[in-house]
Amino acid sequence: MRTFKTFAISITATLLLVAAPGAHAQTQDDLRLMQTFLSIMTDYFEIIESTYAVASSPEKAAIMQMQKIKEVYEDRGEKVRSVEVLREVLDKSSSPAIRNAAFMLLGDTLKDAGRTDEALEYLRRGLAENIQAAE
Repeated sequence: MRTFKTFAISITATLLLVAAPGAHAQTQDDLRLMQTFLSIMTDYFEIIESTYAVASSPEKAAIMQMQKIKEVYEDRGEKVRSVEVLREVLDKSSSPAIRNAAFMLLGDTLKDAGRTDEALEYLRRGLAENIQAAE
């Protein structure tokens, strides 16, 4: 992916220079415009690489999806509804990474809802699983 990014930025810079009058920056403003454009393109390709990395990993994608579900429920003013989704994830998943994220998201959601005893229960369960896995 890094090769594609380098190639795409090089092509973009070349096109920008070819399109510029005289094939080079005429003023400091032109140079700043080119630098800004190249910076934006670099950031854009980094976003694409990050999205690809998340989308290419079922675990990373599941964690991102849990976070997005929580956000949607928060935006709707129904944050606590994400609790049932996160509990379902814990019931179905055996992946340590997915389970860890679910435990943390569940703990945060329950804590924010004032259900601190329940939050502590889930956080302790997650901790116990990690301690056992580490032995």
